[in-house]
Amino acid sequence: MQTLYLVDSSIYVFKAWFSLPDSLTNKQGQPNNAWLGFTDFVYQLLQQEKPQQIVFAFDESLQHSERNAIYPDYKANRAPAPDELKRQFQWCRQWVEALGITQVASNRYEADDLVGTLATLHRNEQTRIVILTADKDLAQLITEKDIWWSYAAGQQLGYRAIQKKFGVRPDQIADQLAIAGDKVDNIPGIPGIGMTIAGRLLTKFGNVQNLRQNLDQVKTMKFRGAERIMNLLKEHESVLDISAQLTPINCQVESMSGVDVNRGKADVDKLKALMAQQGLGQARVQKWLHWIEAGSTA
Repeated sequence: MQTLYLVDSSIYVFKAWFSLPDSLTNKQGQPNNAWLGFTDFVYQLLQQEKPQQIVFAFDESLQHSERNAIYPDYKANRAPAPDELKRQFQWCRQWVEALGITQVASNRYEADDLVGTLATLHRNEQTRIVILTADKDLAQLITEKDIWWSYAAGQQLGYRAIQKKFGVRPDQIADQLAIAGDKVDNIPGIPGIGMTIAGRLLTKFGNVQNLRQNLDQVKTMKFRGAERIMNLLKEHESVLDISAQLTPINCQVESMSGVDVNRGKADVDKLKALMAQQGLGQARVQKWLHWIEAGSTA
């Protein structure tokens, strides 16, 4: 069985941005800490897994996304990325391309949607999907053969492990987030209901639609405050009209249908030029040159 690796790239760029000092700069004196950390992650992944099928999905600055059209305050709690970081995102995408690896991004759809669509398009009896991320939202994509992999934490979760961790099946996670809300993405939830209670509700009712059709039954559930939870659901039921549209990942992004998921040949000259431009340290230069010499498509 072959494996398609789908990388939620922005998380690994942000991780490097926040963990490495901005005193790290290129020859022009521009900070390149996020780029350095990201390329180290890419090197480790390629060396460890030697993937033949892999795609890196990046987020762009979305001003007219599907979710913002539904709820203008979606992710409004996040400050705009500074120019120093935006510049490094472009360098990361250039680096991935120079490695002979496909990178995708969209000014309308989030990286989650691109990953979800690629997973849906390429999952079959001969291919399993491994999603590299630290985002619980993407766990909703995992099926019986797939893996959700928080690379930095060294945590790999399959279908059953996700169910144990979140208290619901992967296909119920979007509804769990719709009920409880998601502060990270500024998605409203039912006040007073967290992920645990949302999970218990879904264990009984299956999905948000069935829950809404049977709200009066909530008060009969065997946990403390069940009647209070029922009243909260009734009082704030309109919240679900919004949040239930925001939390599911869109797996029907048409532009992903022609994406090549196979690794190609690295552009050695471009890689060397990028290393020189960034003033890459000798140790990092040597490991990448060794990788190139060893056969950059293996």
